[in-house]
Amino acid sequence: MNQAVKNLKPHLIKILDRSISETELSEFVQLCRAIVQSHLDHLRSSLIGLCLRQGLTITDLAYHCIADAFMRDESNRFPRLEDFASSLRDKLNASPELEVFLAFKSFMSRIADAQLARLYAQSDPAGGKIHRNLRDCLKQSKLFSLEKDFRGLVLRPLKEESLDHLEPYPAESLERDFLGRTTGTQSTLELLNILLEILVEQSEYRRSMSLVDAVQLFKKAYRYELEPLAEKNCRPPVDGLSSFEIERMCSQVELALKEKILLTYFARGKIARKEAEAMFNAFHDMLWDWCHSGDSEASVCEYLRRHMSVEDREYEASFRSKMEYLLKIAREEFAARLMREI
Repeated sequence: MNQAVKNLKPHLIKILDRSISETELSEFVQLCRAIVQSHLDHLRSSLIGLCLRQGLTITDLAYHCIADAFMRDESNRFPRLEDFASSLRDKLNASPELEVFLAFKSFMSRIADAQLARLYAQSDPAGGKIHRNLRDCLKQSKLFSLEKDFRGLVLRPLKEESLDHLEPYPAESLERDFLGRTTGTQSTLELLNILLEILVEQSEYRRSMSLVDAVQLFKKAYRYELEPLAEKNCRPPVDGLSSFEIERMCSQVELALKEKILLTYFARGKIARKEAEAMFNAFHDMLWDWCHSGDSEASVCEYLRRHMSVEDREYEASFRSKMEYLLKIAREEFAARLMREI
């Protein structure tokens, strides 16, 4: 680890001024992989099901995170790495090696958390919606605090001992006790009250639990089907964010969509340049409406028709699947940035 602390800062300096060699770049990537994989290993128990559903390994997830960190812009620069360097208390060259290493470790952990949030949203849209509702409710909660430990984000009773030295509450028993008190119609706050009552009534097991486990428990409590995300052109929950945060988020999502349009469709000859530009401009308008104008009643087809003439038959045959796929990507990119941590 001492060698890793020593190597990270010079590698980071070189990659930002574009003087890094192939050997040094490979060393830097491997160092980043070790940092991310160490973070993911702490969450291994909650990642097993996710990995199985997505056909991935933890090493695969680590490399996805590295790809996010090393993302290039149109000028062939590394905006995320540059943002990290500018966030340091002192300039990168003047910052102590250990301080740079610890800050970079935190930076890569945040990227990993965002990547995981995106994967959870893809594999479990209903759970993703409950996850967001839970986190929003916990921000104002007088029942639980939301903290981070080896399990990831964890709910702990605010006014009672969490008894973390004890064994976890057996999953089957907790599920049985919890579902026995629910009706399927309670609000998130009411379900949190029920969960708190069950946890503090006993002193045999821990009174804390991971947020991921709470999401799965709440999901089983609902007796109705949550509306599939793909059926509604709904606005992401950006309320409460500053205008700067919203603009930055929109720019990041736009960049992801531009790359997807160019690499998946235009570069493979599936659409012409004018069609690629019309598709990107359609999503630019949609993102603007999402972030600045509230909910939009317009469909993705209507957004596309603002920038090119397309008949219904042509849209169904050539553009519908592409536009709906890109809409799904846009929501997932927003989810990864809004949820940030799992």
